[in-house]
Amino acid sequence: MRPGLPLAAVLLFSASVANADPILAADPALDALAATYERQQDTFARAESGQNLDAFIKPADIQSVKDFFAQGQSFQAFTGKHPFDVVESFDEHGDMGNFSGIASVGLAARLMVLKRDNAPAAEITRARDACIRAARTWHVFAAIGGPGVVARGVRRVTPLAGEPALPGTVPTLTPLKDGGGAPLPASKTDTWRAPVASGFDGWIWVDNTSKDQLSGYALGVLWLWDALRTDTAAPKDVVDALVTDLVSFAKELMKIGSGPNVDLVAHDADGRPTSFGDLNSRLVDGSSGIVLGANSSIQNGFNAALAMGIIRAAHRMSGDAVLKKYYEDDLVTARDYPGHAVATAPLLFVGEATNFSNANMLAIALATLGRIETVPAVRAKLTQLIDKFWDSGNNRSAKYAKQPWFDVIVAGFGGAVRPEVPARMHDALVAYPAAPTIQRDIVNCDAGEIAALSCLAVDGVTTIPLSSSKGRGGSIVSTMSVPVSVRPDTNFAWRSDPFGVNDGPSNRLNPRGDWLAAYWLGRLLDRDPSKNLIAPDAIPPVVGPDGGTSTSGGVGGGDAGSGTSGGPGAGPGTSCGAAGDSGGCGCLVHGRGTDAAGLFVLAGLVAAIARRRRRTR
Repeated sequence: MRPGLPLAAVLLFSASVANADPILAADPALDALAATYERQQDTFARAESGQNLDAFIKPADIQSVKDFFAQGQSFQAFTGKHPFDVVESFDEHGDMGNFSGIASVGLAARLMVLKRDNAPAAEITRARDACIRAARTWHVFAAIGGPGVVARGVRRVTPLAGEPALPGTVPTLTPLKDGGGAPLPASKTDTWRAPVASGFDGWIWVDNTSKDQLSGYALGVLWLWDALRTDTAAPKDVVDALVTDLVSFAKELMKIGSGPNVDLVAHDADGRPTSFGDLNSRLVDGSSGIVLGANSSIQNGFNAALAMGIIRAAHRMSGDAVLKKYYEDDLVTARDYPGHAVATAPLLFVGEATNFSNANMLAIALATLGRIETVPAVRAKLTQLIDKFWDSGNNRSAKYAKQPWFDVIVAGFGGAVRPEVPARMHDALVAYPAAPTIQRDIVNCDAGEIAALSCLAVDGVTTIPLSSSKGRGGSIVSTMSVPVSVRPDTNFAWRSDPFGVNDGPSNRLNPRGDWLAAYWLGRLLDRDPSKNLIAPDAIPPVVGPDGGTSTSGGVGGGDAGSGTSGGPGAGPGTSCGAAGDSGGCGCLVHGRGTDAAGLFVLAGLVAAIARRRRRTR
């Protein structure tokens, strides 16, 4: 940061300065690998809807797919087949918010890099078109379930003109309620539905969204909006939909619905809270889990960080005054979400048992807030959180995990230059195999080596020291981050355990939208993190679905019993007016000693973060 300049001035100044020193410089080997992944994305992974999906290749066609990547023609010209003809099925619709949200960062960053570097017009057009198609599908994702309801994933089931039938079997769709009005299924679970809102013929959606999907969705649309908002070739209605959909959802989060009687809980079209759509810092272990006291000195800072990312993104994109008030007066000031995030979110790193899906979720929040948060006091807390994410004192934190997605976020949005990151990002990214990335059989450690706690890796050179403690789910893990060159394959690297040693083969084509997000973000962001924020500017309020915008007041925000409506100094942190409250507004005192209830829930909070649900393949 330039000495003597306040943060806002630095941001305004840096917005007009081209990134002269990106974290990842142009490199022939990396750039060539990126090109193979872009081709894989265009041909297979994004073929269904423009979103990053797994493609399971029919076993009889695996060799022809490999042969395709060894030459330069289009797939149809080379094989005489449409890509759908060789795909058995697409998968990970239920992780679309997470996987495709991060992949959308790669799409957006690619467009911005190509424009910055004056790339050929055809390349810019292709990158823009990919952003626009992804943005259109995000509108389906955020609107198909009705106002304020966000899907877990969406699937296109009707082919476009000239396409063969889409791969896979269409799942059975379940109505929202039975004849008596009771929600279906009786036990809340991920369920495929027909469109609730009109205008989405040819699409279906899966409900019961979770905090990772919601956070990834907000991240993805924020970055696509940033890339397209000043692009005169981007359709205005597509850009506006990104804004109005996220604002609609954010305002629904401000309301108290059925379930735990607090705000910041996602609800479905059937009226029920989703199982793991809990974003309130008072909730531990899902929407039906523990509800902490409003004045508990320990709160779920993991939830706080994710909630801040979503609400701040919606406000930054829209300039909406209601969201600004709710974010600044309620979440930041009254509830001290930034402080709670710093205090407890890094507890997700728990040694060998660390669930890296949670690390990826926190990284999503950091990549959201890191790009847009300009309030100095909040930015200072964010910097502390990024520092703890980098090194929490636990041997599984980002410093030791050596995941390029984590590295680029720390280096791009932290409070200091990280000179070690560029080289280690480069070395990790360049070690990934070129397309087609069909899941390989990588078993580094046999039974004898596991017993001896030392393995000779599949390359015959690398020695992998094993931990005597088991990893999450009883897996065998190393004491060090396993080098990418011998690390087992995965369909999404940043939520997978980089200390894992063994995994088997599959006909799954791992899409590599994860890799492209880290790569293109590294190509975009400057090594000086002060240059990487969107400068604060005046954004006219976007007209919402009701045809108007609010400029003051709340939208039912604040927990039940708090006597608030999202106004200043109110919210669940204050318990103002709640039964048994002995003080008035402003009664919460932050920084006091840990109370007995807080000590009791701390162990549960750590355990809940560690076991947070993760879909596996």
